Amino acid sequence: MPDDLLDRARLAGLNVSRVAALALAEELERRAKVAEPDAYLSGLDAELGPTSEDERLAAREWADTLVPVPMRLC
Repeated sequence: MPDDLLDRARLAGLNVSRVAALALAEELERRAKVAEPDAYLSGLDAELGPTSEDERLAAREWADTLVPVPMRLC
């Protein structure tokens, strides 16, 4: 951590160790949440085999009905 940033944090009365620990915990939790879908999909691939291009296209079309793509302005 840059010294000037550490000095400013201390001058502001921040508990730098606590703030850093909370930030690290939050980032680790965020990364774990990001990795969950990949792990789930890898498990499905291992159990059922990879999806075909037709299956991926059908899934995309289905997902687009749930969250429509915004209209493009020409």
